Amino acid sequence: MMLRNLCMCLILAFAVASLNGCSQGPVTWRRVTLNQTISTEDVIFIVPGKTDISAVVERLGAPNEILSSHDEIVTRYYFTDGKYFKANYGWGFRFVIPFFAPDLDLGGGGIGRDVFQVTYDNHWLVRDHAFAFHSRSSEFLAWPFRD
Repeated sequence: MMLRNLCMCLILAFAVASLNGCSQGPVTWRRVTLNQTISTEDVIFIVPGKTDISAVVERLGAPNEILSSHDEIVTRYYFTDGKYFKANYGWGFRFVIPFFAPDLDLGGGGIGRDVFQVTYDNHWLVRDHAFAFHSRSSEFLAWPFRD
């Protein structure tokens, strides 16, 4: 009898845990990051004119894109950050009106592709490096209308 009750409790616990993904709460935040983000602390070691490409690749990994020009080589590292926010203002009605619960969703978000670019001279020494951020495209907006 005790073993049977224990099995039933475990089955019930697993069933409730598996339904957790089906029942969302009133507020949902989601964030997706592709590739490893690169920050200013990650590139502090780069000194123009002294750091070569092997040191950059050793610390940051292989670049996503390599471009060549007449007198320089350009490498680019891409990293993508996506954010999404949703508020369901009708969520509480399911406790008042259980047979009909309206979804009054208000949400927004976006995906921003950020770039870290390094330029090299003909001897593969760093000439310059810079970030290009698209931070406005991947931010949480509680109010759906822009200024």
